[in-house]
Amino acid sequence: MAQISMSIPDEQINSAVMEVVRKLDLVPREDLRAYCPPLDDVRKDYFRNHSKQWIRNLIFDRFPETLDVNGGWAINPSGREPGMKGTYVKFEQMKKWLDEHDEIDWYEKLAR
Repeated sequence: MAQISMSIPDEQINSAVMEVVRKLDLVPREDLRAYCPPLDDVRKDYFRNHSKQWIRNLIFDRFPETLDVNGGWAINPSGREPGMKGTYVKFEQMKKWLDEHDEIDWYEKLAR
């Protein structure tokens, strides 16, 4: 049986790949929309240096729309999901949500 060899130009391959990327709404790793830092890395600058427990109780528990499972930006909010260590945030989505929610009382104390 004879084999046929074909060559596909790189431009054609790149164009097809980019079309699929757009269709699937994939985000390049360098894009900030794909940036998911640990909660500890953003607590000081975006959560007024509140503890993880404060953030979990007064933001994640009160605003279930922040949870990744509900389409939000908090990944593994309890920090205890199997196979994942720590809580991560979808950075751009988190910043936008925080900007839109001025009802958060940043001076509220955790109940004892």
